[in-house]
Amino acid sequence: MHYKIYGTGIPLVFLHGWGGDSDSMLAIARAFFATNRVILVDFEHNAIPNTPLDLDHYTDGVKDILNKLGVVDAYFICHSFGGRVGVRLTSRFPFLARGLVLIDSAGLKPRRGIKYHFKVFLHKILKKLGKSGLSGSADFSALAPTQKATFINIVNDFTDRDLEYINIPVLVLWGAKDRDTPLYMAKRYKRKLKKCTLKVFKNAGHFSYLDNCSETIALIKTYIANNE
Repeated sequence: MHYKIYGTGIPLVFLHGWGGDSDSMLAIARAFFATNRVILVDFEHNAIPNTPLDLDHYTDGVKDILNKLGVVDAYFICHSFGGRVGVRLTSRFPFLARGLVLIDSAGLKPRRGIKYHFKVFLHKILKKLGKSGLSGSADFSALAPTQKATFINIVNDFTDRDLEYINIPVLVLWGAKDRDTPLYMAKRYKRKLKKCTLKVFKNAGHFSYLDNCSETIALIKTYIANNE
C-alpha cells in the first residue's frame, strides 16, 4: 500500500474508491495543499495478491501508514470503498480520527430485491447440479482467483454495526442519482450516526465530489473549521 504526502498542518487522509488510485481524489485534495498535511493513500487494487484480502487488511494498512508517519487526530475524507475503510478505521481506532467525511460511501448492507435472491438461488442450484454456477459480470470473470475472493470478502463485510462506535461529527455528502450506493444509504447514515450532517447533491451520481467539486471543497472546509 503506497501513499503521497503534500503540505503541512492538520492531517487530512484521502481514501479513494474501488479501482481508483491515490490520484482519484486530487480534484478536491489539492485545495488543501497550502493549509494541511494531505495524505493520499493508494490501495493498489490492480495488484494481484498472493492470498485473498479482506476489509481489515486495508484498515490495518492505513493504520500502519499513519503509525509510520506519526499521524493521529486526522480528518478522513473517503469516497465509496474508501468509506468502508474510513468507517471501520474510525470505529476501531478512534484516537486516529478527528473527523470523518463520507462521500457516496459503500459498506452498508444493501436492500436485496427479488432479482438478487433469485440469482443467488439459481447459482446454488446450478452448483448442486455440478454446473459452474452464474459467472457474474465480464469484469468480475476476468479477475484473478485471489482478486475475486478479495472482492467477495469486501462486498460481504458490512459496516452498519461499526457506526455505533463512531462518536466524532461526520459529514456525509451524496449524489441523489447515485445508483452504486443509492440515496437510502445516505439516509441510513444520518439515522445511525450520533453526530451527522447530510448534504445531497441533486444532479450528481456516484462521483458527486467531481460533479460538485467547488461545493464539496467548501463544505469540507466549513466542516473542518466548525470542528476546530
